[in-house]
Order: sequence, then structure tokens, then C-alpha cells
Amino acid sequence: MKNKKPFRSRSNCIALRIAIFVVSITFASSAQTKQTNSESNLPPAKEIIAKFVNTIGGRAAFQKIQSHHMKGKFEMPAQGLSGDLEVFAKRPDRLAVKISLQGLGEILRGYNGAVGWSVDIATGPALLEGKMLDELRDQADFDGVLHSEKNYKSMETVAIADFEGVRCYQLKLVRNLGNEVMEYFDVKSGLLVGVVLNQETPLGAMLITSTLGDYRETAGVLFARKITQKIGPIEQVMTITSFKENQVPDSAFEVPGEIKPLLKK
Repeated sequence: MKNKKPFRSRSNCIALRIAIFVVSITFASSAQTKQTNSESNLPPAKEIIAKFVNTIGGRAAFQKIQSHHMKGKFEMPAQGLSGDLEVFAKRPDRLAVKISLQGLGEILRGYNGAVGWSVDIATGPALLEGKMLDELRDQADFDGVLHSEKNYKSMETVAIADFEGVRCYQLKLVRNLGNEVMEYFDVKSGLLVGVVLNQETPLGAMLITSTLGDYRETAGVLFARKITQKIGPIEQVMTITSFKENQVPDSAFEVPGEIKPLLKK
């Protein structure tokens, strides 16, 4: 890797070890949530999800999009770290994330439909296995935002709750892997504004709270352009400044050179 420099801060090293395992664009010191209603007459989860899909543009419009190429800024304010963010995603399940941190180098993470990998500034290249690979495979599902019922064991509306000051329907979703996700949909707009889940990292499972905002239209579909993630004292802010659809070549998901030797072992 280029421009690699030694870390002067143990907290920076830990933060970077976590960072690339948390970044996901498809969609802790936990975000402030306050349950305000748990009545039995809450709308069913399927209805809330259907409203969300329609609000962002509809299933048909989303399925016309074959790939995304996003560019933007990645920041970890408390650690004084920032850099460029680039995300490639393509049907049916390919994902590649690159973070170029100023003065430190690149962090890479990807899945090409068969192999998952991470190139971490702090610990070097690694093939992902087990739960981390399973979670990355889920994140790489291009149509994940549509919340297909086949991907879930159960979907339940559990309450009306305040998420970061927004009145939301709180949904408890259990994916086929068994992992539980809490999602928060704005009661007024129908948009997804928050996600809370446990995710496997090199330091073990961690509670991650994501806040989504600044939805803007691309190719007839609304996408969140700002995502803030909190993991304990660590906050990561991803701001998308460029969004292009249907222009991603298969070469974007080639296994990095640092990973190829590991495939032979």
C-alpha cells in the first residue's frame, strides 16, 4: 500500500480496524431513541416497507438500475481523519468500497459474488470468512433496499419511536441468517432514517447505529446522500457528492493484488 505511515494513536488504530467493516451503503453510543407507542393497531411492517419502496420511486424504477458508482467524503471527526470515499455496486450481489485516507493510504473491502475481502491499514489484507462474510454478502445484495420477504424470517412493527428527533415506526426485522435489525421509518415521509444492528468486526460484535438523510433523486429513485454511523465513541460520516448509475464495469470487483496470494493458500 502507498503512503503508509505508523499510527501515533492507539484509538486511531482501533477506529480504523473497525471502519471498513462498518461501511455499507445500501443502506455504540446509540442514537437517541425514545419509544412513545406500542399499541397493537400499528400498521404491519409489510405496509410500512411498501410505502417506503413507493416513496423512493417504486420497485420497477429501482430494478431498472443495474449498478451504482458513488463518490464522496469519509470522515471520522473525533480522530481527525478524513479522505475520499468510493463505492461500486452491481447486480446481483457485487460490492467494492475504497476509502483513501489522507497521509495513511487505502482501506478496501469487497465481495465479487464468491469471495469477500478486506485490506486494512492497521492489520493488512484478509479473506473474510464465517459471519463477517455472511454479513458482507447480505450487504452486497443489490436489491436489499427493497426488503424482499424471502430474505427475512420475520418482520414486525413494534412501536412508534423518536429516532434522532424524528417520529418513526420502529420495525424489528430478523434476517435469514438470524441477525436482528431495528429500522426506523419516518411516519410522515415514509423514508428510512435509522438502522440499529449488531455487526461482526475484527474486534468482535458491535452495536452500530446508522442515521440516513439528505435523500436525492437519481434515475427516478431517491437515495440517501449522507450516512452517519456511531460505534461506541467512534463516529463515521459518509457524504455522497457524485452518483452515477449503469456505468460500473465488472473489473471494479476484481480481487485486489494484496488478496490474490491468500486465495492460493
